[in-house]
Amino acid sequence: MTLEATEGRRVRRGAVMVVAGVAGAALACTAAGLQAQAAESGRAAGPDQRSGEFRIAADGYYATAQVRTGAEAPLPVEVPALDAHVTVGQIESEANSAGIEGEDDGVFSRAFGTIASIGGAGAEFDVPYLVEQVALPEEAETASYGLHGLEVPIVGDLDAISGEVKANWNPSLITQGAPGGVLTSLYSGVGEIDLVDVADLGAVADLLPIELPVGSPLITVGAGQLLQETGTFPKDDGSLGGYVEVSGRFADLGILGGAAEGGISLGLAGSDDGETPNAWGRLEATGEPGGATFDYELPALELQVGDDEVIDVEPGFDQTFDLGGVSVNLNFADYREDDTVLAEDGTTASASGGGLSVRVTLAVPVPVLGDVEVASAEVGLLSFPELSVEVPQGGIAAPAIVPQAARSN
Repeated sequence: MTLEATEGRRVRRGAVMVVAGVAGAALACTAAGLQAQAAESGRAAGPDQRSGEFRIAADGYYATAQVRTGAEAPLPVEVPALDAHVTVGQIESEANSAGIEGEDDGVFSRAFGTIASIGGAGAEFDVPYLVEQVALPEEAETASYGLHGLEVPIVGDLDAISGEVKANWNPSLITQGAPGGVLTSLYSGVGEIDLVDVADLGAVADLLPIELPVGSPLITVGAGQLLQETGTFPKDDGSLGGYVEVSGRFADLGILGGAAEGGISLGLAGSDDGETPNAWGRLEATGEPGGATFDYELPALELQVGDDEVIDVEPGFDQTFDLGGVSVNLNFADYREDDTVLAEDGTTASASGGGLSVRVTLAVPVPVLGDVEVASAEVGLLSFPELSVEVPQGGIAAPAIVPQAARSN
């Protein structure tokens, strides 16, 4: 798949515009949260904007899953203690005129993607299928990766994943009077994900209220994709503003075999071509009063539990269902007004991704103690822990930050 600039997606039917002082947050976080993230990574809270520096950063993942089994109380059957997790389709990017921390001097943009990060069963390790591109030097072509068929112990199976990353840094993107353009772009496409093979649950499988054949997954996530882009755009006075844009697909979700088997099915409402992104968000900062904005769009979903009526799932949905001993909580994050940072002077726009989260819990009744949890699985889809744009007052307009190597290109 070819990465494309996103100017054509800036106006969308049903989109919501948020300006400084009004915010939301399935893509949201507090200023304190951003500072805490920066402190944890050893980075200052942001570039010194008084010197004309700017920073645009984004990270995200398509799906994450955590699986735990075990009980703290004696049970009639032995429940093995398991704890495993996987993050699929993780992507990160940063453009920083002060340089990228941890990289060589003269590196001002970085784009990174990995197939999966896996931990559990007594070991933590990264799957050695990743790709990174930095600038400078600026490469002419995108870097790509791909894999078909990945088995993750305990957690499940990943059908396929592929991706592309690109990092740019040149005068046309960062100087006064320049046309602007894409600094970093990333794409991650993910095939079907089967989470928690019933055979791996041991005696826990006998406690499920629905009989699933051995080899069946507890949770199935359909194929989807994640896109991320940072860049600059020209203003009337010749200076530049900065932006970060993300989009992705909420895929179909099946729990305990889906509604047809007495479980739960979740999918998009209305027609769907199976490929087009259905969630989108864009942050901009121009360095001018009122120039920090947040524009977003989320899809409508439909939920069915067994033979019950279909339920509309809009942003803000949070409900728990009982399937005879198995508790399923579904949360589709709404935009929280208090958690997006949009500076009144237009120099900072930041947010953090929420998305869809699912928690499946299996508990058994124990005399005296009541219900005791013996297994749980937590799944998150389309999350962006950090999205931020920081530009100087008045916008990006300082040729001095262009490195000598870029000036000579």
